[in-house]
Amino acid sequence: MTISVRNARRDDAAAAAEVLNAHSLRLHGVPNTTPAELEEDWRAPEFEFPDDVFVAESDGTLVGYADAIAFGDTSWLDVRGTEEAAYDPLLAAAVERAAAQGKENVRGWANQDDRLLHEAYARAGFEPIRHSFRMEIELDRGLPEPSWPDGFVARPFREGEERRVHRAQMDSFADTWGFVEAPFESWAHWTLGKHFQPEHWFVVESGDDLAAIALCRVPEAEPELGWVDILGVLRAYRRRGLAIALLQHVFRHFAAHGLVKAGLSVDAENPTGAVRLYERAGMHVARTDVRYQQVQE
Repeated sequence: MTISVRNARRDDAAAAAEVLNAHSLRLHGVPNTTPAELEEDWRAPEFEFPDDVFVAESDGTLVGYADAIAFGDTSWLDVRGTEEAAYDPLLAAAVERAAAQGKENVRGWANQDDRLLHEAYARAGFEPIRHSFRMEIELDRGLPEPSWPDGFVARPFREGEERRVHRAQMDSFADTWGFVEAPFESWAHWTLGKHFQPEHWFVVESGDDLAAIALCRVPEAEPELGWVDILGVLRAYRRRGLAIALLQHVFRHFAAHGLVKAGLSVDAENPTGAVRLYERAGMHVARTDVRYQQVQE
């Protein structure tokens, strides 16, 4: 099989989404994205399109996708394909682009079950440095009522609170691994764009103070899943039971909307003890991703 790699074009969105969905269906049994979501990604402030985005072709058919995104002090690589022969040339193109971005670190990720990508990272001089989990819970059984600490009230998000919520997210994640302060404009692109579903957003207040947030949605590619993009508790309000109460509130909300399960992504070594908290809430690890870093010579 002859593979050629080139920068993506705008009109590649549908075929690239098909590759990403085929890759996800092979590993997980569910699709991953839509062409509209992919096109929105390419318009993000962090993307320099088309320079940051690559596709692999064989006989005119797309068989792989990769991008290299500069964020903070790191270039993050995303490489996925439907043909084994696509992995090495795609990864090489992404690594070359990362070198041009001039960041301190070059990192990528691979699902635990993606053997071909693990082998490609090893050949390219990358080493595993960290793991993250996708955790899930089935919503078809009794879900406990949240037990709110005295003085705290959960309510739906209100229009006009976007900057307040942005600040709360930045502050609540400032002590996590790999954190980068995102300007409001960048945050707004990723959070208030196609994924924005304010009917699934919640805030927790104590008087006039914002103590916690839950920013959730139902992915178009997985319409029976309630996804928690962000669950954050500001440091001054931790260790009071807010996180598990808010999570239980979200689970009951999803169940009331007829969703089958809920999920979220978490750093496996999260310093706030998030993994243990999610397990106490009844969640289990459904997938594991490996974070890789290029070894510096």
